[in-house]
Amino acid sequence: MAIEKLPSRNVILILIFGVGIILFVLLSIFPNYIAYSNITQDIDKLKGEIEEQKILSPIFNNFSEKAKFEEPDNLPFPKKAKMAKSETAAISSVIQDIIRNNGFKLENIATDVDSLMHESGLLKLNVTMSGDFMNLRDVMLQLGALPYLEHVESIQISSSHKDSKIQLKLWFAQQ
Repeated sequence: MAIEKLPSRNVILILIFGVGIILFVLLSIFPNYIAYSNITQDIDKLKGEIEEQKILSPIFNNFSEKAKFEEPDNLPFPKKAKMAKSETAAISSVIQDIIRNNGFKLENIATDVDSLMHESGLLKLNVTMSGDFMNLRDVMLQLGALPYLEHVESIQISSSHKDSKIQLKLWFAQQ
């Protein structure tokens, strides 16, 4: 009954004003509320991850302590030395002996010419051999015992039937 007494112009204005308020709420307040709830969920998720890290931290520290690398006593760790220029020719025969003594067949040993030309103090040898993969450990130990072996750049292994083909890139320190 009260609505019938209001002029129709006032009813239209009230409706327009009500629709405006609803649009204002839907377009400005509601998106902010959704963003706020998403941020709150992200914060709760991060709090859970932080708590998980607090719980796992002592376990990780314990495993890290146990996993620290200690040099084994039974492996040869010679003092590093540089190979004299006169020994450069003999390095091939030393490597051949190591390979043959461990049951491998030497397929190729090549000196990288670039390493000789640049006078970097390093000599690179590419070695290809084939044999029983199980003997590779002994070869690597004997190569590691050479005082002038700087590092092994790569080891590539390809297997076919009984024998494995192994390619090594070795760097030697030289004067």
